[in-house]
Amino acid sequence: MSNFIRKKINPEKSLGEILKSVRKKKEITLDQAEEETKVRKKYLRALEEGRYDELPGNVYALGFLVKYLDFLDLDKGKLTLRFKMECGEAVRDKRLMPKRRISEPLFFLTQKMVVVVVVVLAILGILGYIVYSVRAITTAPNLAISSPSQEQVLKEDKVNIIGKTDIGITLLINNQTILLDGNGNFNQQVKLNPGLNTFEIKAISQLKKETVKQIKILAQF
Repeated sequence: MSNFIRKKINPEKSLGEILKSVRKKKEITLDQAEEETKVRKKYLRALEEGRYDELPGNVYALGFLVKYLDFLDLDKGKLTLRFKMECGEAVRDKRLMPKRRISEPLFFLTQKMVVVVVVVLAILGILGYIVYSVRAITTAPNLAISSPSQEQVLKEDKVNIIGKTDIGITLLINNQTILLDGNGNFNQQVKLNPGLNTFEIKAISQLKKETVKQIKILAQF
């Protein structure tokens, strides 16, 4: 019996092996490929590992493959044909007419996009707060008097002036400083003289912007 050497024949690389080897040669991670192609990493991995049963039908899978081939700068005509051959005619026909249509979202967020969105929202929130704070300081303060009503006739010698203004405002009644609570409310008792009494209520902001209201009360006692 004659001796002979058997040569080990290397089978032709599969589609998945080609994709994976080219990607690694270019030093590209699956995360980078997902971000650039907008194809989910699990589908890219399924293409590389030949697990075609995990792809959402050949119509979608071919679209994913074409995007991946363009990204890796590979021959689309030859490799899409190999994909169809590897899938098999029976599987391909079954996947082209699925019983339940699987919809692939047109858009999904990557980790980088989430970070960008969070940063943008934080910046907008800070800017909004700055604008609100500047407006609160530079505009005249709010001032509302809930009691007593204008030109009211009273038979008592005292009355409570009740109202509300903005937080951090200086409030004066006839040039007398009035204390506010934590929400800008005030309730100040004042003495009335017989006849017409005029009270000037003044709210002054930190930048000396003023809102002034007058109340006239007729006292008959």
